[in-house]
Amino acid sequence: MRHGLIFAAALAIAGYATPNALAAERVTILGGGVKGQPYQFAVGLSKILKDKAGIDATPQSAKGMVAQARILAKDGAHFAWGLGGPVGAWAYKGERRFEKEGPKKNLRAVLAYPFGSFQWLTLAESGIESVKDFKGKRISVGSAASTTQTFAQYFFAAHGLKKGDFKELTPGFSGGFGSLRDKTVDAHLTMGLPPMSAVQEITAVRKVRLVNMDKSAVDDIVKTYGPGLLPASIAPGTYGSNQANTDAINTISIFFGFSTSEAVPADLVYTVTKTLFENLEAFHGTAKAAKNVTLAAACMGLSLPLHEGAKRYYTEAGVAGCK
Repeated sequence: MRHGLIFAAALAIAGYATPNALAAERVTILGGGVKGQPYQFAVGLSKILKDKAGIDATPQSAKGMVAQARILAKDGAHFAWGLGGPVGAWAYKGERRFEKEGPKKNLRAVLAYPFGSFQWLTLAESGIESVKDFKGKRISVGSAASTTQTFAQYFFAAHGLKKGDFKELTPGFSGGFGSLRDKTVDAHLTMGLPPMSAVQEITAVRKVRLVNMDKSAVDDIVKTYGPGLLPASIAPGTYGSNQANTDAINTISIFFGFSTSEAVPADLVYTVTKTLFENLEAFHGTAKAAKNVTLAAACMGLSLPLHEGAKRYYTEAGVAGCK
């Protein structure tokens, strides 16, 4: 892909970045697990770009924001739905999960949006009510190198759990739900805008409890691991009669982003941004959480420098705070 990016950049510099030149570029858009919202966003935007801008866009699954940051930084894809919030900031600065590999200063933001909440799930019969109850249990944290696995480590530590207190498993996004349903794990961590369809699928066949996080732990995590984190709660009736909770549970909501790299030409990023917002109603039909993507809030909660192509569009559209 690197040669395609260099070629498109050369066209832009020479003044030849016409719509046909952009259409000739094969654009890859990363999402997460195939049942997750970021992947649905990638599928929806790819179709819009093909239909409305003639851009050959292809969605591609990635394991999570940590993996997305690594792929974008190496020019392995053009865009990524998800990368932003705390993980985006850590990748750019070379902090926490990225400390050993160093900062990825070529990462750039296109927009930010509120994604949803972390949701710990267990079967009602497990006896697990709090993260503290994970001791001695089999815990799914989603995919290896995923956002859920990254934050699970902070959730465990904030509740006084250490390595060896439980068995950590990484069966993936869909695999975690299947493992919980089949009782081969005792709890599974996912995230999204509740009610999530993947959670609704398991509550159709199993009685499920959302696991509570201690309020003090939530406050500490938000303060320590931001930006892009906020305290949140999920009501007991969110998933219907097969949700065993009788009280709201404490959790954390997170901002995500739509990101790219400095190597992607400004004309291409401008066209993708413009096409997205000029067809926002169609994009909002991609997934329920897609309605969280708005032009007015596109530059709120950014954790990466804004790409020049996106900045150009926001300037033309008169969006405040896009610098």
